[in-house]
Amino acid sequence: MTGQAPPAGGLAPPRGPVLGAGLLAAAGAALTVLSAPAGVAFTLLAALVVAVRRTPLPRLAVGFTTVTALAAIAGPNLAVPQAPWLFLFRIMIVTLALGTLGYLLMGGAIRVSRAVAVPGALLGLMVLWSAMSVAWAQDDVAALRWTLFLAMMGGLALAIPVAFATRTRAVRLLAILGIAFAVVSVISLLEIVAGIRLPTSRLAGKSQDVAFAATSVFGNENNLATYLTLTLPYLLVLPIVFRDVRLRALGLAGSGAALMALLYTGSKANIAATGIVLITLLLFAGTDHRQRGRAISAAVIAALAVALVVPSIQGSGVIKLPDRAVTKFDFSLLREQVDTGLGSGAVRSNLLSDGLGLVHETGGIGVGAGNADVRVRSLRDFPGVANLHNWWLEVTVNLGLVGLGLYICFFGFLLTRQLREARLTADPLVRYMALAGATSLAGFTIGSLGPSSVIHFAPMWITFGLGMLAVALAQRARDNGGTLP
Repeated sequence: MTGQAPPAGGLAPPRGPVLGAGLLAAAGAALTVLSAPAGVAFTLLAALVVAVRRTPLPRLAVGFTTVTALAAIAGPNLAVPQAPWLFLFRIMIVTLALGTLGYLLMGGAIRVSRAVAVPGALLGLMVLWSAMSVAWAQDDVAALRWTLFLAMMGGLALAIPVAFATRTRAVRLLAILGIAFAVVSVISLLEIVAGIRLPTSRLAGKSQDVAFAATSVFGNENNLATYLTLTLPYLLVLPIVFRDVRLRALGLAGSGAALMALLYTGSKANIAATGIVLITLLLFAGTDHRQRGRAISAAVIAALAVALVVPSIQGSGVIKLPDRAVTKFDFSLLREQVDTGLGSGAVRSNLLSDGLGLVHETGGIGVGAGNADVRVRSLRDFPGVANLHNWWLEVTVNLGLVGLGLYICFFGFLLTRQLREARLTADPLVRYMALAGATSLAGFTIGSLGPSSVIHFAPMWITFGLGMLAVALAQRARDNGGTLP
């Protein structure tokens, strides 16, 4: 009867969630009999639904943001076969946005560190200005698409400091991103050694005699190279900040793997970015009068990196690069291409002049979000490549001087604020994240010239998110008396 306890040794009446799980399991079993793949997919989805219902909302948000970041790195490798444009990341970032909106409409509150207010506001203004530029864009669809990408990727960046605002969560995120780097490195090694490539690689199916480069999960070598130079500082800084032998060994081994894969991309822009990364570390450590030991560590690490990279790009180093790779690293060839009007150097030079011409033609207001490619393609002297291959120029041509100013303020805030926090903080984790993040951005000033476009390049936005997380953790440490709780 109602209200009576179950008899000794008996079972309590099934509760709603248990009954619901049982019905889902039964439905999955029945569907499996009719179609095994459909049954397995239904069962996995049902298990996910049950797990989500039983998970506290804050923990669910952290887990969902983590998976979204990993899906962003994987990109088209996790696309629906029948719809290659439908990535898992795109599904998850839209779900995350709708879930956040629903949570706020239901009266929920999201606590954001005041340290993130400035970069968050600048990102929001960029999205707003991009949306406004649709009004004068020649191609409305391209403008809306570019604006949507900016909003999605900016949302991913902002989700990181919100979801991982504690020491434990930040360390866990760094560990997971480290595992992702290990997977990317293994795939790169398989390409270099055995010629095994993912189906999404632009070099898939080509002989190693013709296509020596590594592309990993990013589809092309320039994107992989940019990811490596964004990640490299987070490895190089480990032995500079921490005294733990395991962390130092991990940093040195990871840095070696990143540099080896970088050499097999043939990216001149990111080799130059690596140089900026090393110079930034040396300048920071050399001017820190409180910790002379860091300057010695930074000098040793920089010397090892130079000894590995410089001879190799000249064809005589420990890593024996193919002749085609050595030729690609010949910077004098770039100057020759510009002078003769032939090759990629000439194309990039023409794109730069065409892009600046479009900015001047529009009176500095820009051609509208996502319309740079459209306008370049319609030029009388079309250079043969529509994408500008220069993120700074892409922002300027699309969003004009206003958009460029907003981006410079956002980028400059994260760079300078992290450098300051790295010098002032007493917390080792904050110092590590701030120094690595600032150094990564310093290299990205040149590294961003490598990919054709980075509006949807997840590693850049994740780096921005880590930068905002670093300044948020620094503020929390200050509020707690100098160290994170």
